[in-house]
Amino acid sequence: MESTTTTTQLSHGGILFQLEMFRPTMMAAVIAQGLASKALNMLDATLELARHPTAPIVLAQIKGSVVGDDAAEFWRENAELAIYASQELPRQCFIYYVRSGEERREGFIVAQQGQVLVAHDATAETIPENTPDDQWPVGRLCEQMRLSVDELAEGFPDGPRISIPLADPVGDDQKLLMILAGQGDEPQGEDPGASAGQPAGAPSAGAGAARGSSGAQAGQKRPTVDDDVKRRAAARAAETAALAARSAELRDDLPYTVDERGLLVAPSAELEETALLAQYAVKEIAGDLPDGLPDSLRVELQGRALDFAVKVDFLSEVFLNNRPLTRPGFEANAVDYELAGETVKILEVFAPRLGVGSLLRRGKSNVFVSRRPDAPLPAEFLSKLLG
Repeated sequence: MESTTTTTQLSHGGILFQLEMFRPTMMAAVIAQGLASKALNMLDATLELARHPTAPIVLAQIKGSVVGDDAAEFWRENAELAIYASQELPRQCFIYYVRSGEERREGFIVAQQGQVLVAHDATAETIPENTPDDQWPVGRLCEQMRLSVDELAEGFPDGPRISIPLADPVGDDQKLLMILAGQGDEPQGEDPGASAGQPAGAPSAGAGAARGSSGAQAGQKRPTVDDDVKRRAAARAAETAALAARSAELRDDLPYTVDERGLLVAPSAELEETALLAQYAVKEIAGDLPDGLPDSLRVELQGRALDFAVKVDFLSEVFLNNRPLTRPGFEANAVDYELAGETVKILEVFAPRLGVGSLLRRGKSNVFVSRRPDAPLPAEFLSKLLG
């Protein structure tokens, strides 16, 4: 959100997410629908997306009079707008708000596919006095993402950015994404939109990269409810097909090992791909094994467990005490664990939609295993995965 700065207060908020394939105009459209449903004036409102200059992290903020004088309070009161937006993102996103000064307040919400995974809110009354800034909710989140709160307040000023009017959220998504990724040219001074005071990269009638075709400026039909239903049905069909294709990729190369507990597989998947990983989390195998595993093991493994191990890029992908895990939280709670002749760290954590497991860490490398720390852990197999 737009920052509000005085001598005593800094107020800002927005949505943080990893830059991957998504449709910026659809994110703007669902946010616009949310504003309209609450009868909020969005005539001068724009959705500005800025990428961090050195990291694939995007900050989405709303600019305009609808935000008011306290951006943090706007985001806190209208957090469902970003929950809607999370439906258009492939992974989880972090909705945050920060207000400094005498009425200090910080908080964030973790959302994925329209669902809230966890929420945390803190005020001066609910957090111990003299708590360091980096131990407030957004400070901890920034530490985990290797950002600073100041960078959020400034809106990643040195990174590429695009801006989409919420009253007319149309444009060429591919070109907008290329701009965010630093692979496209942002409109120059001759761009009519830029000369009118819009941010560089803003959709305008004269910028083909941001407005698509001239039909949009000639009264292009706005999406209807039926259009949205059809779009979502098509999106679900595409997701189903993509899931099947992704599952086939995992089957083609599925490392595994057998130990006293049962079978442990290491699919080349992300922890957020819960629909794919869930098939490899079975308490007692009964019947056939998942595709990609040799049928010759079926009889031997009946009644035993099937587990998985995957690499984890960010500690915040897992949870400790109902909160995204941070590095200070890990260091304070993890214990030493002997793995293949060397000492690593281990901590029992929770993976959203997958359940309790263990997080192993060596250096900056992390692996989540869907077994608790007191269960057998095949040392050589996991050591290689950590490497």
